[in-house]
Amino acid sequence: MAVLPERRRPGLPYGELAALRWPLVRTTAFRLLLGLGLAAALVAALAIARSRDAQPNPLLPVGTTGMIVLDLSASAGLQPEYGELLRRIVAANEPTGVIVFSDHAYELVPPGTPGKDLAPMIRFFSADGVANPWESFQTGTNLAVGLELAQNVLERDRVERGTILLASDLEVFSDDGSRLTAALAELRSKGTELRILPLGAREEQKRFFAATVGADIFIELDEGATIAAGRADGAVQLAEENMPWLFVALAITLALLLAANERACGRLRLPTPARARS
Repeated sequence: MAVLPERRRPGLPYGELAALRWPLVRTTAFRLLLGLGLAAALVAALAIARSRDAQPNPLLPVGTTGMIVLDLSASAGLQPEYGELLRRIVAANEPTGVIVFSDHAYELVPPGTPGKDLAPMIRFFSADGVANPWESFQTGTNLAVGLELAQNVLERDRVERGTILLASDLEVFSDDGSRLTAALAELRSKGTELRILPLGAREEQKRFFAATVGADIFIELDEGATIAAGRADGAVQLAEENMPWLFVALAITLALLLAANERACGRLRLPTPARARS
């Protein structure tokens, strides 16, 4: 079988190669420096991008699976804050389950559900939303049953790091006090974190939970609700405060280095001879 001759790239005949030694070294060094600069800028930009939390200010501790426990008792009412709470969860797309309770509790959404899947529920807690299907569910308040069911669901689904977010007015009947204290102690023993969104709760009730669990468990929605609702002033302020200027500078540097690489290290193209053009 005949062997085809190797095709050689066209070149220019030149007899003084020694004269090109310094330009060759200079060009090679320039290419290496450009390559190192490009690699450094890319790695730095990726590191900054990975270190920033792109999600809107999360309500739940990072790395945990949440259970939202909503108090739908007659004393708490159908709070519009529930809609804002759900908007926050949807915006952050936090893995979350939902439980509602009054005298009894039941599971609406299992834990680990992507937060964005809760979006259809928001309309039930909006001022201009549709009729709430849980209005007939509004009877007495039993906080213990909501917390117990949340903990049981987390154990059922073998969630290792769970956080329960209780949204309630925290009204407790005297007969339920011992059961509630036992439920809170069980959460602590199982390592389940607790967050409380107090909605019109009396100071007496808040002091009870602060003494039993800790004062740092209470959260507020004011700042997050403004961001989640997309109001212009909150959005502009958030953009100004969280603008990743260093990342922007690295991106511009990377673009300039790429342009310099193309400009200085591109292949030399010779003009076509007049005879070839004709």
